[in-house]
Amino acid sequence: MNTKYYRTWEEYKAEHPEIDERLEGVMVPKMQSYEEMMFGFVMMLLM
Repeated sequence: MNTKYYRTWEEYKAEHPEIDERLEGVMVPKMQSYEEMMFGFVMMLLM
């Protein structure tokens, strides 16, 4: 998906190489939950 608002964790990390392992451990669960919420929202709109 090519949008300036929606980013997967892999895309975000590629754009921000300064993220260290400690920070990554905190950010990964949050970003993954945002991805799942976005998917759920889109599915709700389609139903």
